Amino acid sequence: MPSFHLEHDFDCSEDTYWERVFFDEDYNRRLFNEELRFPVWTVLDQKDEGTRVVRNLRAQPPIEDLPGPLKAVVGDGAGYEERGVYDRGTRRYEAKVTPNRMADRVTVTLTMTTRKLGDNRCCRVVDGSVSAKIFVVGALLEQKMIADLTRSYDKSAVFTNRFLREKGLS
Repeated sequence: MPSFHLEHDFDCSEDTYWERVFFDEDYNRRLFNEELRFPVWTVLDQKDEGTRVVRNLRAQPPIEDLPGPLKAVVGDGAGYEERGVYDRGTRRYEAKVTPNRMADRVTVTLTMTTRKLGDNRCCRVVDGSVSAKIFVVGALLEQKMIADLTRSYDKSAVFTNRFLREKGLS
């Protein structure tokens, strides 16, 4: 199962990132709708249970530069549901992503953590894996998904630091 590891530094504390950015409605709307240009990004349900936050969302990322063989398999309007749980004690968000097409053949998991870098600075660490059990094009789909996820997280890091400055949180 192909995996990826990403790290991005932010000009804020870990608590600020999780409590005032990651779950912030304005941040998510601007990030996904304006910056990343997702046609669909909607929180279906979010519950703050004290020690943890449970969030379920539906999204449809923009699909660009899809090779012909993948376009035939994936089609237009491919999206997903993400079911995630954030544990405040460990500062760990774990999510399972279920695509709206071929959910029985495609598996995506994500784990996001932060670590302190100093006063008012932290590093977001994202570890994920993608598995596509589709004859002939599975490996190609895995590579495309990892490339798209990496690009999105890289763009989100730039946006996050800009958001922090705009809101006076850094």
